[in-house]
Amino acid sequence: MAAGHIRTKVWLEHDGRFVMGDGGLRLLEAIERLGSLAAAVRAVGWSYRHAWGYLRRAESVLGVALLAGRPGRGAARGAVLTEHGLRLLA
Repeated sequence: MAAGHIRTKVWLEHDGRFVMGDGGLRLLEAIERLGSLAAAVRAVGWSYRHAWGYLRRAESVLGVALLAGRPGRGAARGAVLTEHGLRLLA
């Protein structure tokens, strides 16, 4: 007999609507750590378009911004988590 595996999936819902799963939390953690959405999507293996849509849907369901742009030029530019994004990550 082959060995079995137990798996679980956890996600956050708000008013019965999907907000974010463990992959989204990994994305937020990568944004916080790397300071950029582009760098974060490379780290987690998502496309930029998928990540952008995923975050916009989560923000729409929650009614708050999770991400804010960091102005600047070159390496100074990027993204940071808002207070709401940081609380969700925590």
